[in-house]
Amino acid sequence: MTDALGIDNDGERMIPAFHRPSLLYAEHLTRYLAAAEIVRGKRVLDIASGSGYGSSLLAGTAASVVGVDVSEVAVSYAARTYGAGNLEFRHGDAEKIPLEDDSVDVVVTFETIEHVADYHRFVAEIDRVLAPGGIALVSTPNDLEFVEGNHFHLHEFVYDELLELLAPHFGHISPYFQATWQAVAIGTLEQFATEGVVQAEIHNLAPLERDQYLYFYLVCSREPTDATVPSVLALGGHHSDRAIQQRDLGTQGRIDALETALAQAHRDLAQAHHDLDTVRATRSHRIATGLSSVAGRLRLARR
Repeated sequence: MTDALGIDNDGERMIPAFHRPSLLYAEHLTRYLAAAEIVRGKRVLDIASGSGYGSSLLAGTAASVVGVDVSEVAVSYAARTYGAGNLEFRHGDAEKIPLEDDSVDVVVTFETIEHVADYHRFVAEIDRVLAPGGIALVSTPNDLEFVEGNHFHLHEFVYDELLELLAPHFGHISPYFQATWQAVAIGTLEQFATEGVVQAEIHNLAPLERDQYLYFYLVCSREPTDATVPSVLALGGHHSDRAIQQRDLGTQGRIDALETALAQAHRDLAQAHHDLDTVRATRSHRIATGLSSVAGRLRLARR
């Protein structure tokens, strides 16, 4: 059953109509913002294009963009919502990309490879559709940092494993990383009241080691390339101590109510056992039990 918008909010696919503004929205959009200059004037494949928001962003600088997704519902939604003269959406599988050999200059594959059963074949398909001098932008979760139990993911990678997978096809890999921090900012009301670019000095007060990053973001090519990924920071998901406090108080209130109900249930059960033992100890219960035993023996004797 799809939403009135024509697409499900299934918790895995980012859809601006559902998730804007949120940390999820910022996390996904940042990847495409970082790619916008790399794809400028290029023919682009956005594989696993989902709801189409990222393909649309890339189309703002690219010569052309083809968004491919395995979900026909997602392709239909993306075409209705974001279709443009230099942007089209196609239904297709990552293990058999519906494009000709050497047909694109850049393949963008963000949060795709972890969903693909035969990921070796997927990488070979990326290699096949890339023209000479082409670039692949590969983003995927870090298995050491990403939350456990995502049933959409078939396989998650650690850093060295991912490089080993890509190296036979791409002799040059430039590693970048994506992480999520809590951010504290000072600015004017006007700066922070409107969505858009905010000029600010960034101080990293919480540096990370390589394996602490949530996502890998790799620029892959067969030949040396001068393509670089700019540092991009997006503010998403307003952090409110008051809202967290109220949520925690509400949760604690529900826990207290359940503990009270459980304690009462234990008392009621204990009282029921006591009442049952009291009844069993009465003379009338013993007489009734004895008569029942005699009646049973009489029935057997008649047989």
